This record gives sequence, C-alpha cells and structure tokens, in this order.
Amino acid sequence: MLRFNKKDSSFSSAEKSSLKENKILERYDLQKAIVTSCEEFKNEIGLPSAFLIGQEITPDNSTQNSLDLLAYDAEESSLIVIELKREKNKLQLLQAISYAAMVSKWDKETIIQHINHQKVADYEELLGIVNSNELNTEIKIVLIAESFDPEVIVTADWLTAFSLNIYAYADVE
Repeated sequence: MLRFNKKDSSFSSAEKSSLKENKILERYDLQKAIVTSCEEFKNEIGLPSAFLIGQEITPDNSTQNSLDLLAYDAEESSLIVIELKREKNKLQLLQAISYAAMVSKWDKETIIQHINHQKVADYEELLGIVNSNELNTEIKIVLIAESFDPEVIVTADWLTAFSLNIYAYADVE
C-alpha cells in the first residue's frame, strides 16, 4: 500500500500492519465500528437494503456460542449471518455455516423477538418490513477477516456453485 504525501506530491511505502499488532479486537473494535457505521458498511459490501437485527445473538439453544452480527436483507426478505475474525481461521466458514443452519429454522416470530430485544437503529422500520413480507429461508453469509486461508475461499467458492450466498471480504484496515 502506498501513502500519499501532499506536501511534495509523492508516494511512499506504507507499513503493513495487522489488526492484532494494532490491538484491534473483533467484538470491541471491528464489530462496534460496523454497528456504528452500519450504513457505510452495508453499502460497501453490496447489501444496501440490509438492516442490522443485532449482535452477539445465540442462534440456537443447543449452543453457548453467539453469532457476531445478524442482519435482514429487506430486498430479498432473508437473514444475513456476519462473522468476523481478526486473523486467519480455517473454522470461520464452518462456524458461519453452522449459524446459518441454525437461524434457517427461525420463523418470523423468532426474528421479531430478536429485533425487539436488540432494538438497534431503525428497528421499528425493520419490524414493519419483516411483518409485511414472506420470509425467504435462503441465508446469506458474510465473512470479514484480515485474510483467509485458501481452504476457506476455495470452499466458499465451491458452495456458491450450489446456490449458497457466501461473501468473503479481507484486508480490513
């Protein structure tokens, strides 16, 4: 990456650093930034009609884990599972697929309960949209990480060929 110096109209090499080196954490920094800047984030990832349902949501009573972010695509009436990692993690895709499988069992009432419980920005508008549309059970998966193991990308690409909606975004700075 290059850094532009306006004073002398020149470029210089910018030091490459990692989220870990900069002490940027998944939940307290990256996730918080996404929630705080949701409009910019959803436009950047190509899902402008998405509404944030909430964060740290337990997708099923059978697990103690929680998914990082859950959103609703108003255009397609479907849920979006968003998983964040600050480093490479081969299990990120498996984790996201597991969460997607769990929330795919949700009905409209369960989604409404989570919207009411989390009460994020625009939740009243989202309630109206969810109530007035038939729920699409095809879940989108969005993976955000500084980088990915090749296995994650190859597997996500292969699953996309079977009509699973998986998006992976890397090199977050």
